[in-house]
Amino acid sequence: MKKKLVLILFFGLMLNAFAQQRLIENFDYTAGDSLGAHGWTSFSGGATNRLLVTSPGLTYSGYPQSGIGNATTITTTGQDAYVPLSASIDTSNARAVYAFFLVNVSAAQAGGEYFAALLPATSTTFYSGRVYARDNGGNLNFGITKSSPNDTNNAAMWSTSNYSYNTTYLLVIKYTFASGLAHDAVSLFVFSSGLPVIEPAPTVGPIAYTSGDAGNIGRFALRQSVATRAPSLVLDGIRVSTTWNYTTTILNVKMAVQGLLNETTNIHLVNDSATIYLRNNTLPYSIVDSATAVINKTTLRGQFEFQNTASGTYYMDVRYRKSPIFRNGIETWSRAGGEALVQNNGFSYDFTDSDAKAFGNNLFLKGTTYTIYNGDVNQDGIVDGADAAIIDNDISNFGSGYLNTDLNGDEFIDASDASVTDNNAFNFIGRITP
Repeated sequence: MKKKLVLILFFGLMLNAFAQQRLIENFDYTAGDSLGAHGWTSFSGGATNRLLVTSPGLTYSGYPQSGIGNATTITTTGQDAYVPLSASIDTSNARAVYAFFLVNVSAAQAGGEYFAALLPATSTTFYSGRVYARDNGGNLNFGITKSSPNDTNNAAMWSTSNYSYNTTYLLVIKYTFASGLAHDAVSLFVFSSGLPVIEPAPTVGPIAYTSGDAGNIGRFALRQSVATRAPSLVLDGIRVSTTWNYTTTILNVKMAVQGLLNETTNIHLVNDSATIYLRNNTLPYSIVDSATAVINKTTLRGQFEFQNTASGTYYMDVRYRKSPIFRNGIETWSRAGGEALVQNNGFSYDFTDSDAKAFGNNLFLKGTTYTIYNGDVNQDGIVDGADAAIIDNDISNFGSGYLNTDLNGDEFIDASDASVTDNNAFNFIGRITP
């Protein structure tokens, strides 16, 4: 019961902080994986030209999701797929939907075709906010329609500016809800550098096509159409939200916790939270910002979004578990010197591939994965007899639940938890900081 209450409070805070955000997709998976293995649903095209995770990912200065994970490649005549939003969007909770994504087009056809769109929550056919690419005399144009092939009769659907092939652009779909039938409007923004803090005038639109309205938006879809019209491209860094504002710096961090990790499967027993404090890299190493995320038990990754971080060099001070009460990880700092971060850009860091990723090499090799030590039950910075005594007391009282004495995440306090602390105490494990 206590664990449920703590998790409800934690996820409630996370939901409140990021209620406007409905999807983040950085394709941060192993290259060659099917998108179907990572939450996407194929609904057309069968197994032809399956949508896969491809490497490398796209980079774009000024976009928080730049350079995180890999990407996906869209070509002609193949599988179509969608990924659901965390919650559908309609007039009861938003005025508009914004879908940001990076795209790099290698080829397009003169007629043009759409390759990405939004979908209502239960539909696989009512594509809305359709984004097109076409060739225009050797140049590239982007366009947008609402929901019908007849929308392409409107020449205003296309950008008047020409763009270049093999160049990464940031595109934003805006779908605006309006009262009345067939009154919703769509806009398209195309950026070649940066991302304005305040929403600017769109590149195309807004256009209130007379085609049908979506009613709600609950999915983001990728489409591979026929070879005579479809483009070939790489797509990455999808974000769907109900607001334009995206002034944040994202750290995509991979980390494992000693007690939680199964060294055979290389996954955690449970999803759990961590907090990262960004600190200046010079004395007195002051905290300048902090963020909390859930570490996915399978990927061992969490996405930490910092709202107040200027460009600079920082240490990451990692604390396993968010709550100041329910926490047992050893405070672990990133490697000596700190990491250079760029405001409103993305950055990836992996604590699991080398002990050199932690200051003072303060990581434990479990199987083939470097992990953060845990067992510091009283959070005094060292694992010692005082921690062992607290665990022994909970064992005697048949303690269970989301307790700071539960080191392996199974919600039972027993000898398996005690052994982690005993071993770390024997080896004088404690925090190591500059």
